[in-house]
Parts: sequence; C-alpha cells; structure tokens
Amino acid sequence: MGISVILFLHVASVLVLAAGLALEWAGIEALRRSSGRGEAESWLRVLGAVPRVSGLAMLVILVSGFYLGGRFGVLGNAWLVATYCALVVMAVMGGPLARPAMAALHRAAAGGNDATLAALRSAASSARLRASLNTRIVFGLAVVYLMVGKPDAAGATVVLLLAAALAAAWSLRRESPPALVERYQ
Repeated sequence: MGISVILFLHVASVLVLAAGLALEWAGIEALRRSSGRGEAESWLRVLGAVPRVSGLAMLVILVSGFYLGGRFGVLGNAWLVATYCALVVMAVMGGPLARPAMAALHRAAAGGNDATLAALRSAASSARLRASLNTRIVFGLAVVYLMVGKPDAAGATVVLLLAAALAAAWSLRRESPPALVERYQ
C-alpha cells in the first residue's frame, strides 16, 4: 500500500475515534436527562456500538501509526513515546475502567418497571463513567498536540502531566444530579 493510503487510514481512524468519543458523551448526557424509556433505549443502542467502532479505530491508529513511525524513523522520538503512553492511558480508561460502568448501564436498563429510568439515569451519572470519558477526551487532545507540536522529552512530559491534571480536575468536579437540573429547566 502506498504511504498516502496508510496516512489516510490513520487520519480517518482518528476522526472516527473522535466521533466515537463525541457520541459517547452525547449518549451519556442524553441518558442522564432522558424522560422516557424509549429515548433511553435509543441511546443505549448507540452506546453499545461505540466501543466496537472506537476499538477498531484505535487498532487502525496503532498499526498505521507504527508503520508510519517506522517508515519515517521517528519511533523512538520523545513525542511519539509520549503518544504511546497517552494511547495506553486511553485504552485502559476505555476498557477496564469503563466496562463495568457501561455494564451497570445495561443492567439498569434491563428492568421493566418505573424505577428503571431512575436507575438508568443514576448509572449514567457514574463518576467512573465520567472519569473514563473525560480522561480519554483530554488524552486524545494531548495526542493531537503531540503529533502536531512534536515536542522534545521535557515538552512531551509536560503535555502528559497537564493532560493528567486537566482530566483529574474535569472528572472530580461536582455534577448536579439530573433531577435537580430538571427542576430548573
């Protein structure tokens, strides 16, 4: 395959991953504020597809990225090593950390009574789910910066530390419960 095809697959997969994160964010927020079971079920279907698509995009990003890095002789550069670290953080936060919270969402949706919607909204408000998504978004943006800026080792370390601090601050902020928000809308 030509280098331009590999580069296209790499960039297209980054766009797909970004779209997946945006859909996940929209889906979780929609579940937190859903007013009926039908609305919630629609978003649950979307959220069920996102990990498969995002996982495939991440695989293509990694394979094409290693190929491109090897082709241009930059695999050992500090900005690329920092990028690998950020991608590992994203994978851990999207897999082992998010999976139990997403399973709780699906369990909450399985009930057929009036408490189901409240349980679903509560599960969508999970701090674990919020931390997973926020961290993946921030580290995804850090990767984009690392790819564009190509900082030295000190700069790449600062980027990762800033990403970690921002993700932690964003994830630890207090969220108002959906019911309280609805009262003022």
